[in-house]
Formats: sequence, C-alpha cells, structure tokens
Amino acid sequence: MSWAAVKPHRVRWAECDLHGHVNHTAYLVMFEDMRVAHWESLGQSFRPNSVGPVVAQLTVKYLAPLAFGDEIELCMKVPGLRRTSFTHEYVVLKDGQRVFECQAVLVCVDNGTGQRIPIPPEARALMIERDGAAAE
Repeated sequence: MSWAAVKPHRVRWAECDLHGHVNHTAYLVMFEDMRVAHWESLGQSFRPNSVGPVVAQLTVKYLAPLAFGDEIELCMKVPGLRRTSFTHEYVVLKDGQRVFECQAVLVCVDNGTGQRIPIPPEARALMIERDGAAAE
C-alpha cells in the first residue's frame, strides 16, 4: 500500500526542546493537519453536531532524533477500518529513512452527544476505494 498523503516539512524552532532535538510531542502535532485534511477529503467536517474522529489510541516508535532545520517528509496512510473506527499510519522520513513511526486508532463519535457511531458510509467507501483501507 502506498502513502495516501506525503507532505514536506522543515523542522521549526518551536518544535525543538532545550537540547535542540524535536520534542517527543511535536511529532504528533505534525500529523494533526494531515489527519484533519484527510477527514475533510472524505466529505466530512468538524462542526459541533457532525460526526468526528477522536484519537483513541497511539502506538509510537522514535527511531532517530531530528533537529531544527531538518528537511523531512510526513507520510500517512489508512491501512484498515472497522465499523466505528479506522487506523492511520504515520511515518516521518529523513533522507528516505524512517525516523518516526506511529499508528493511531480513530473512533467516530457524534460530536453532539459524544457517543460512538458507525463511520459514515461515504467516508467508509472512500477509505476503501481511494485510500486502499482493508475492512476488518
């Protein structure tokens, strides 16, 4: 499966800690824009009474440090989905090498009630047909 999205990124000073390394939480923030853009590309929104994805679980591996000014690529794909949840896989590449890996489980909820609900049919179809997600 190829990446559904790839975005070039230059490490910002604000993403670094006192030692000049990218802070461990900054990696997760880097992928927030991609997660939001992906949901919107499925015809969905983040309005108060809409269906929204909530991050339920993160599994993270830090493979090598990054520093201010590093030129990297942020990669995302959707390997699988279930009835109410789907998975995003995130990878950071520097010079073609993986320096960070993360798997996020996202659960669909009704933003008005907070209740777990099925993935909207149109979003489900696009994740399977366009993004190559495998239905479990």
